[in-house]
This record gives sequence, C-alpha cells and structure tokens, in this order.
Amino acid sequence: MASAPDRTESQDTAAADKEEKEEREEEDEDMEEEGEYQQPSPMDVGPVCMSPRSPRPSVPSRRNFGSARGVPQSPVTPCTPVKPVWQMRCEEACQRCPYPTHFALKQSSKGEDRLTMDVRPGGNGETVWAVFDGHRSHDVAGHAARIVPGLVWQSDYWPNSPGEALRSALCEANESARKEELRGGSTAIVVASTGDSIWCCNAGDSRAVVALRGGGVHRLSVDHTTSCPEEVSRIQAAGGTVEWGCVGGQLPMTRGLGNFCLEADGFACLPQVTSVLRSEAEFVVIASDGLWDVVSDDQCCAFVRQWGGAGVAEHLVNKARSLGSSDDIAIVVAFFPQQTAMDVGCPSPPAPRFNMHQPSLVSIPSNGSFGEFCNFGNFGAFGSPHWRPPPVVRPLPFSTALGSATVNPGEVSGCGTMRCRPPPTHTLRDLPLGAALEAATGTAGG
Repeated sequence: MASAPDRTESQDTAAADKEEKEEREEEDEDMEEEGEYQQPSPMDVGPVCMSPRSPRPSVPSRRNFGSARGVPQSPVTPCTPVKPVWQMRCEEACQRCPYPTHFALKQSSKGEDRLTMDVRPGGNGETVWAVFDGHRSHDVAGHAARIVPGLVWQSDYWPNSPGEALRSALCEANESARKEELRGGSTAIVVASTGDSIWCCNAGDSRAVVALRGGGVHRLSVDHTTSCPEEVSRIQAAGGTVEWGCVGGQLPMTRGLGNFCLEADGFACLPQVTSVLRSEAEFVVIASDGLWDVVSDDQCCAFVRQWGGAGVAEHLVNKARSLGSSDDIAIVVAFFPQQTAMDVGCPSPPAPRFNMHQPSLVSIPSNGSFGEFCNFGNFGAFGSPHWRPPPVVRPLPFSTALGSATVNPGEVSGCGTMRCRPPPTHTLRDLPLGAALEAATGTAGG
C-alpha cells in the first residue's frame, strides 16, 4: 500500500501535466486565430501518385501538429520506375542496333536467368547479344551480364579475331567472379555480328539457332552436358567424375562460368566458338534451356517465321509455358535483313535515260484516260532508290513540244498507246523566238 507522500507526489505530477496540456491547447488556438497555423488538407500531405506499398497518409490532428511544430513533414516516397535498369538498357540498345531485335525474360520462382545486348559505341553497327542461365544462385549470371559486353569491346582481339574476343571475354568474366567469390554458376552464350559474319561463343546448354534463308535450320552453339559422350570423356580424362548424369553428382552442365567448387570434378570454363555468314542467316534465336527443353530447333524457327517480328520473343515465352516449361526463360531474337547493293557499298545500277529522238513508253496503272505515258525524265525501275513519281498526264487540246519530240495526246493508236510524232529536223533552240513559240503551242500556220 502506497504511503501518503507518494500519493501527494503523483497528484502533483498529474496536475502539472494537465496544466501543460491546457497551455499547449490555448497556444494552438491563439496561433490559429492569428493565421499562423492552417490545418493541412489531404492534398498537401503527399503527391497524388503513390507506390501501392506505401501506407496511405493520414491527416494530422490540430493537437499533434501543434506538438510537432517546427518539425518538417517528410514527403511520401514517389513512385519508382516501372521498368528495371537492365530492360531500359536493352531497349536503348535495340534502338541503336541495325538489326531488328526482340527480347523477353520470364522468371520462375528461381529468378536466375539474365540477358543483355549492346551496340559498340562508334562502331559500324557491331552488336553483341548474350544470355546467362544461372544455377544455385543468380550472382554469376548477373555479374556476367553486366561486364561481358564491355570486355568484348575492350578486347585486343576485337575486331580482327571476333571469336577469340568472345572467348577471352567469358574467361575474364569467370576469373572476375572468382576474385569476388561469387556463389553458384551460370551457362553463357554470346552472339556477335561484325563484318560479314555472325559469331557465337558458348559454354553450357544455353543455345543459339540460326534460321537459314533457304528455309533450313542451323544450330550455332554446342550443348555442353553429361549427355554428350565427348564431354564425359573429357571429364574422365581430367580426373573428374560423372555420377547419376551429373558432374560430381550435382550438375548436368559440364561447362560454364563459376561453380568453382566443382572444378575438381571436371566442370570448366571452356567456351566453344562457331560462326556463320550473315548473308546466309535470316534470323537467330538465343535462349536458355527453359525454351529448348520443350521446343525443338525446327519448331522454334517455324514459330518465328509464322509470327513475324513484333512480339515474337513474348510469343515464344508463352508457347514454352503452354508446353509445360516451368523454368526461367530468357530469349533474344535478332533479324538480319537481306543486304542490298547500297548496304555493301556497291554502286547502284544506272537508271535508264530517255533517248530524245525515241521517247520510251512505260506502262502504268490506267485510270481510263491513257494506259501509258511518255518517260521523258530520268526514272529508274519502280521500287529502286532512283524512282520518282511519274508526271501527271493530262489530256491537252493541242500538241505539246517537249525538247526535240512532239507528242499529241489526242492521237491514240488502235492498241491504246500514245503515238509520238517523228522528231522534227530542227529543235526549238534553233528557231527564232517567235517561231519557237508557234511551234510549242501548235499555232504555226499551214
């Protein structure tokens, strides 16, 4: 039981708190009457656009605002960008890339796939596309996606030896991951276009498939898995082991980046290089095994030819999901338009020129007036860079002199073509001014 002095002290403390509270309320009322305080409206609390995860702000009461007088109110965190940084970089590279490119990344619960692309700054459209399929962690895949394009452009082998430049870039990325002690590993496939060739460098089971212009399909990469007898022989020769179809009983891939704890069992970063002429390629599909586990090379190219360019990567992702793929899926599709004479720097064929003494008749779509018109200009074939719209042909009530040939639009032969008069023995420039005007307007006597 509390003593009397204790009760008196508690009563004094409560009375003091009550007086302080009343003084604070009176001070707030005085400030409100003088106009120094204004109740903030809900629109003043934060911006209209808020993140869905941000708590909805509450309007502070007058008493709470008065007690926190002089303390600035922190604004609500604005909305973050909708697109991730890697996607914005790839989209920016697509705009600079001379080859129409489409990409899609659909993660599963693992979220370990990565993709990237880049166009060499100041180059002649030299482009790199890459896909990395991480396993046991996304650290190595993400690290490689960030640094590999730059390593390619900085390589001493580029552009004289593109294959060696790609190989050295992947090996440097592997050693960089080792120094940073990154966990897990990743497959790696890098495709580059330079000069007149398309180069591919891969380690692992991510794949690149080229659709040929003749309608065929060519696998540009090599799958490095324990299902390949050559890979099993290599591992056993190096003193490694393959158990239950996996390197060291843990991983079905035999090559790639990272996985430093499995190097003693035969896992290695040994990229393999191949190439194909760009003139033979219609497009290339680069993807992780999330696509290739359920779609064959021929089926993939048939789908791309059927769907065309717009959204083709997303269509492939959806198709793989519908066929039962539950893995991460990273896809890049790059198209290679057929080269023209202008692309390779060859001079265009000269446009046909008009012979002043024998006007040429070129057929054009007829609207009922004339089926042909006289080509007195320098017009090339329809669709060529030298083609210009034909002149408007209008029926005239008199003959028209053009240069040295005179055409009478009113005279039409039985076959429906215009008939040109024989060229005169003299040209307009040989005649006096008055005679030239008479010849041009058809008002000459006789």
